[in-house]
Amino acid sequence: MKLFLGFICLLCLNSYAENIRYEQVKREYENILTKDYVLMPHKGTYILPISYNNNPNHSVFEPIEQEVGDESRGRFTRYLETEFQVSFLILTNKKIFGSNFDTFLGYTHTAYWQLYNEDWSRPFRETNYTPEFFARYIYDKPKDFLGLKLVAYDFGLVHQSNGQIQELSRSWNRAFTRVAFLSGSTVFNLSLWYRFPEKREDDDNPYMYRYLGYGEIDINHKFKEDDLNFKIIPGSKYISGEISYSTPWKEGLRFYAKASYGRGLSLQDYNHENRRIGLGLILANPFVTKD
Repeated sequence: MKLFLGFICLLCLNSYAENIRYEQVKREYENILTKDYVLMPHKGTYILPISYNNNPNHSVFEPIEQEVGDESRGRFTRYLETEFQVSFLILTNKKIFGSNFDTFLGYTHTAYWQLYNEDWSRPFRETNYTPEFFARYIYDKPKDFLGLKLVAYDFGLVHQSNGQIQELSRSWNRAFTRVAFLSGSTVFNLSLWYRFPEKREDDDNPYMYRYLGYGEIDINHKFKEDDLNFKIIPGSKYISGEISYSTPWKEGLRFYAKASYGRGLSLQDYNHENRRIGLGLILANPFVTKD
């Protein structure tokens, strides 16, 4: 909580930030929507060749290690790995039923690759697949709300799984809504969700709400050419967080650093505490950062 309050103070005190020009961003966004089958940015497309976790979840793969019985190969899960993510949107319908709602298909693919673990043939430790379908409403002019500017909201359905066999399977289905607010050079995204219940015997992730709660808060702040992003995952019992920073490298590409702490950072580790830091590159988001 202290870290979060300090982050908010930093945003308030920053005198070098440049206000995001909502009208310009909205025009560029609507121009992209006029083109067919264009992949739009969603939750970030990046690669972290160096991603260090000082508390990997060894327990998941201990049965495999015991079955192989070759101690010379060491741990299946090493501290250092490569993390990458591909995330995009596709417009499916524009102005549905004559309204201001557009509908989208979204997909986010996040992979954790034990690239440096030659003894175990450099396996993909985990991959999370997140398809979603939602409707989006963008205001022509932002609406005042508690000192912020309400600019857009989404509502839809999302499935997330790791595609593993039953013993290692992790998955859940949710209905969600996302709301976007703007304040100067800061964008606040608030997500709320409801998990569809499963039978106890079929539930891959019991007590999920303890770790991932009922939503998340995502804050992106622009410092001239640099971006600072902070995500809070308030579970009903545990709170997790992620902070990331990017700065321009060349057109369309940015240097990227990310640090994470807590549970639920991946489905396999939904109830396991992680402490991660990674360095790499991220594709620039034209609706947040102007290179």
